Amino acid sequence: MRKILIASAVAGSILFSGCASVGEKMRGVLGTSIREIEASRGKSVKMVVPGDRDAVYTAVLAELKKAGRYIYRRERNEGVIAFYMSAENTTVAGVFLRGLEGGKTEIEIASPSSYARNTVREGLSVLFPPSAPEQEPSVVPERNDTKPTVGADEQETSG
Repeated sequence: MRKILIASAVAGSILFSGCASVGEKMRGVLGTSIREIEASRGKSVKMVVPGDRDAVYTAVLAELKKAGRYIYRRERNEGVIAFYMSAENTTVAGVFLRGLEGGKTEIEIASPSSYARNTVREGLSVLFPPSAPEQEPSVVPERNDTKPTVGADEQETSG
């Protein structure tokens, strides 16, 4: 009995030690932690798209499923979707959504793999094509049919 109590105490101290929350440690044990994805956010790629965060979340989630991504964690309220590139390719990646003013949403794609970041960005770019920038009416220059003038030092001489 004493050995079980000591083993439980050691296991509990390991589980509750460190700076990470118990929930995040349990997610790590279960394979649903996003710690590695969050650590790679410094290299993330970002896109700003039209639409509120909830609508964009729904569209991104559907597109990731359509592309065959293996989604292992999704939190609509936090705007987070974590996934493996596929069931066979266990490269981790994640999408973080942040609502912006004016009915726009920032999509942040994070992964330790630049291949994964760029592949997901390309897939979502098809879903959210960039809007055409507003252009001012072009001014058509008047046509100048006159011959160019010759400067004083380049005057023609007869001769």
